[in-house]
Amino acid sequence: MPADRLPVAHADSVVSSARPATHFPELESLRGIAILLVFFFHADGVLTPPHGGIVEPLWLAFLRAGHVGVDLFFILSGFLLGRPFLAAAASGRMPSLRRYAQRRTLRILPLYWVAVLVATLLVARNWEDLRHGIPYLFFLNSFAGGAQPMFPFSIPWWSLATEVQFYVVLPLLPLLLMSRRGRIIGVGLLAAYAVAFVGLDRGWWRMQSIDGYVLLHASVFGCGPLFLLGISAAALHLHYGEAIRARLASIPWMRAGGADALLVATWVGIAYVLQWAAFLGFPEAERASNHFYHTVAGILLTAVLLALLLAPLRLKALWSNRLLGTVGVLSYSLYLVHVPILSAALKPPNGAASSGWTPAHMAAVIGLLLLCLGISAITYRLIERPFLSQKQRLGSADGDATPLPATRDAQTAQPGAPGPRRSLN
Repeated sequence: MPADRLPVAHADSVVSSARPATHFPELESLRGIAILLVFFFHADGVLTPPHGGIVEPLWLAFLRAGHVGVDLFFILSGFLLGRPFLAAAASGRMPSLRRYAQRRTLRILPLYWVAVLVATLLVARNWEDLRHGIPYLFFLNSFAGGAQPMFPFSIPWWSLATEVQFYVVLPLLPLLLMSRRGRIIGVGLLAAYAVAFVGLDRGWWRMQSIDGYVLLHASVFGCGPLFLLGISAAALHLHYGEAIRARLASIPWMRAGGADALLVATWVGIAYVLQWAAFLGFPEAERASNHFYHTVAGILLTAVLLALLLAPLRLKALWSNRLLGTVGVLSYSLYLVHVPILSAALKPPNGAASSGWTPAHMAAVIGLLLLCLGISAITYRLIERPFLSQKQRLGSADGDATPLPATRDAQTAQPGAPGPRRSLN
């Protein structure tokens, strides 16, 4: 998923470049956690047959239901991209939609288009097959029959189409918030959406095809609660963040480790939700009647996000550190490159059954993670970073802060924000 910031201070070893004055290193680390969840989930999918009906250990639930990492990317996107539009609504001014579109284009398209081009060339068996990549360039995989699958390359591309849908609807936010009439309309639209969303999950209405159902759940409609959670967290942080931080810091038991205990309890709660999803198995967990677990996990993940930003944590370095931050910087590249590498390296030959997570397989997966990170560092430097620099020169149209000069001092100043969805985003 796409990252929405240039590298943070703890990523100096990856690249040196200008970065915004307001950057949330905590959320860069969360982005690193999100992509690691996705990476190990896909590795598990290659190494083990479809599973369900087993109560997994809590730690293993993060691996077996690690696709929830994409949910975290969406929450981060809602936070980062929603925050500037909320600020614009509060000030009564509308950001430049032209610069917003330019910045989003520079963030998500260059590396994605390169990935589509490479996948098309590797998958094509004849000249006619080259056209299969064209629909993906315009995110037509959002529609049933809109694109021909290009396995394994196209497996993670659905979420980028969802991100783009979110980019399209997000500018409605300040329009709905800047006037009393707009707020009334917004409440009505939100209520209608809630009824439609619950109705889909409860089976009150149905899509006419399985493909339509899957695509609707994977769209900004189906993932809407996650983006809304991120926007809600951004509103809380923007308007009440300092007051909440001061209040929590004034409570002795919170400063003495209570905040850390609550954060750990939240992660345990997430583990129980994922354990339930893993018990059902992926297909059953994604059925309408069970799909709500994404929202439940999303609420808890949003609580983690806010705790990292606002709570007086004594063990914050466990969740926000140099290593996770560097992985977070590379998360978009890693998101796009890891699936075909895992599939090629781990898939048993000639359709043989996989032997699961053996010590050799664990070592191989760690080695492949390091390989993917190395490739991601190269694609970041050669493809992402030049366009990120152009994006920064456009100013703060979509919520990024005014860029600092590219100096060592500029890179060591640290305040905070993500996204991805992504941004991987």
